[in-house]
Amino acid sequence: MKLFNDCIAVIACLVITGCHKDKNNDTMKQLTIADVGSTASVTMGETISLTLGNPGDGGYHFNDPEYKTSVLTLVSHTHQNGSDKTGDFGNDTWNFTAKASGTTTLEVTASRSTQNAQRVSVFANEITVK
Repeated sequence: MKLFNDCIAVIACLVITGCHKDKNNDTMKQLTIADVGSTASVTMGETISLTLGNPGDGGYHFNDPEYKTSVLTLVSHTHQNGSDKTGDFGNDTWNFTAKASGTTTLEVTASRSTQNAQRVSVFANEITVK
């Protein structure tokens, strides 16, 4: 019975003190194609999420993003399939963590699979980590 009472006390404490995820501490800077050419400011530890439409319709594929690894860390890259509509190749999302203060240009390019294919800039944004 003592163990049961202790568990109830801990649960009550968690509920009262609000040990749930604090939305104010869940910071994420979301970037899209609309942010091309702009500057984003984030703090160390903040997540940057970049979502772009996949350019597969023209035979292109995304290349690895380019950025200073001393400022940002790539945490994940996911692809979400598009609809059955012609030309809809879905979206790709990259999540980065701001790991050190500094400035970097975050650029995503695309190219075709042919030999010596020229890279086309799809997204470029200056990221400042404070």
